[in-house]
Amino acid sequence: MEQIYISYGPKSNADLLLLYGFALERNPYNSVDVTVSIAPQTETTIQKRLTAEKARRVEEGLDPDDLPVIEPDPLAEEKIAFLSAVGRSNTVDFPCYADRYPTELLEYLRLMMMTPSDTRDLPLTAFDYTRTISAANEAAVLYSIVDAIQLQLKLYPNSEEEDAVIIKDRVLFKFLTYNQRMAVRHRRNEKRLLKRTIAALEKQIKSRGLDAEGLKRAEGSTLGQILPGEEKKYNVKQRTALEDRLEKMGLPVDLR
Repeated sequence: MEQIYISYGPKSNADLLLLYGFALERNPYNSVDVTVSIAPQTETTIQKRLTAEKARRVEEGLDPDDLPVIEPDPLAEEKIAFLSAVGRSNTVDFPCYADRYPTELLEYLRLMMMTPSDTRDLPLTAFDYTRTISAANEAAVLYSIVDAIQLQLKLYPNSEEEDAVIIKDRVLFKFLTYNQRMAVRHRRNEKRLLKRTIAALEKQIKSRGLDAEGLKRAEGSTLGQILPGEEKKYNVKQRTALEDRLEKMGLPVDLR
């Protein structure tokens, strides 16, 4: 007689807890969904935000005319059309793992962080978002992920440290139900994963020189930009204009 094993599949702890009532302390498939919501700054969107902010200030007894200055995004309508064409909305959930985050998240944010200094009147469809567009664009992308994760951490009712205190208090922890204990452990592990992601992002920002001032924009170049350390780490090289043109024509780009 042979032992039979059951596989639950590559599921996050949230899925395991919801479906089967348990979570794993060391789950290589564990992830936390991070919501990225970016509203392109059209004139209509800005007016709605200002109207809501004015109403809030009136309700709180503040000066209703002391409103923030919000500049419209000249590429806003084009970004909305691009997202619609590829079946995306301006609010998307992406899974973040302990050691990585999806490339689709980077591609999405590279588009959303494009400025006229990147495009120089070229259409957004002319750029390859699987590659770094420019140093300034990539910095905006990584900082926006950090901001999104920090916002996600604030949505929890308490901190990781407070969860740790609950877990270490054996008397209190013993009085919780099994489901409650699993939920506290899972909640703490989610926060730890998100904090590790922030640390990895901040390290990446520094190692790639994206924490400097005056970073360059693409200035209409569709070649992408290889940042410090990327050529050796990812075995990539800066693309030439000829290679870019050959790729767009569907021809081989290896010129050796």
